[in-house]
Amino acid sequence: MRRIADRTTVSAHRFETFVRWSTYTVTFAPVASLIGGALADERVVGEHRTAFVVALALSLALVAGNVMISRWSVDLLVGRPRPVAARAVVVWLLVLAGLVAVTLAIPVQVMGLTAAVAVGSAAAVLVLMLDARRTAYLNAAIVVLAAPLVAVADTTLVVTGVLLISLTLWSYWSSGWLLRVLRELQEAHEDRAALALANERLRISRDLHDVFGRTLATIAVKSELASELVRRGKGDRAAEEITAVRGLAQEAGSEVRRVVRGEVSVTWDGEVSGARSLLGSAGIRCTVAGDPVPEECAEGLGWVVREGVTNVLRHSAATHVTLATSNQDGEVVLTVANDGVGRGPDGAHAAAEPSAARPDGGTGLRAMSERIRVLGGSITTSRDGDWFLLEATIPLPERVLA
Repeated sequence: MRRIADRTTVSAHRFETFVRWSTYTVTFAPVASLIGGALADERVVGEHRTAFVVALALSLALVAGNVMISRWSVDLLVGRPRPVAARAVVVWLLVLAGLVAVTLAIPVQVMGLTAAVAVGSAAAVLVLMLDARRTAYLNAAIVVLAAPLVAVADTTLVVTGVLLISLTLWSYWSSGWLLRVLRELQEAHEDRAALALANERLRISRDLHDVFGRTLATIAVKSELASELVRRGKGDRAAEEITAVRGLAQEAGSEVRRVVRGEVSVTWDGEVSGARSLLGSAGIRCTVAGDPVPEECAEGLGWVVREGVTNVLRHSAATHVTLATSNQDGEVVLTVANDGVGRGPDGAHAAAEPSAARPDGGTGLRAMSERIRVLGGSITTSRDGDWFLLEATIPLPERVLA
């Protein structure tokens, strides 16, 4: 993804350079056309020397104005606008008008082409910032202004000049349009890469929380159990629990690598078995009942079991937990219930709904809600007397409904 975005960035930058320098090149066209006309017909310099000198000075001034407008147009096109004085733009337009007037006043046919080139170069540097509709309006305005010249100039020359201006106009507009498309593509790639990075960070954060929440809860339970066994003089049992804690700590390193590589897998049977073992270590009775869980829903509901059991150990003093599943009305429903409402892990009175047990208040259940939402389901929490209920609902797969 990053390589594609980099290539697109380079392509847009290179094409911007091409557009910029090709536009700079066309700005010098009036001078080249004027000098070329003088070389082609000696009457320009011989009989109309003063007019030629004035036209040359105006063409050089037009080149300076064209460069200014060209830089302004390209910078505006690529999103780096720079201010341009209104007076400078007015002077540029007056110079253009003066050059056209002087060249047309020289009664040499080739000077009409120079006038067309002057108008075309000015239009080319201006058109980069225009959309297709405004470019069409500009082209139409040039045609309308050129129409009266048919009465005083050679028709073929006027038509050729108009065609030359129109061709220049639309070729440079096409370059500007293509540069805009490339930049939009570049921005789209950058946004896509940023979104992919954000999603990957979210996945890692969510998986780390879900995976290590249970691991840490298990370590806490086994450490407390080992401490209690030591107090009761059961050193051998305590040593077994401490060894298990050490194994969990070592396994945590492998889990980190699996999370980073996206290799974390959750199975329904594995999570139910782990929940029973973990709750049993904490002295909490666990009852599992209900309908079989379809394979398509197993991973999502497995995460619910993992987070639900972790929250039981962290936020309640439950003595009994039930995991119940039912397939009804086109949905599979998992209910994780515990009898620890209103009591903290130490048995003291706690809030009726701990923050971690609310979908809008805890990182774990928010992440779990996102997982279930992707599957088209939902997470709800409620109380039923002294029982706290966490309910996950997922639509049944079509093969089961069939």
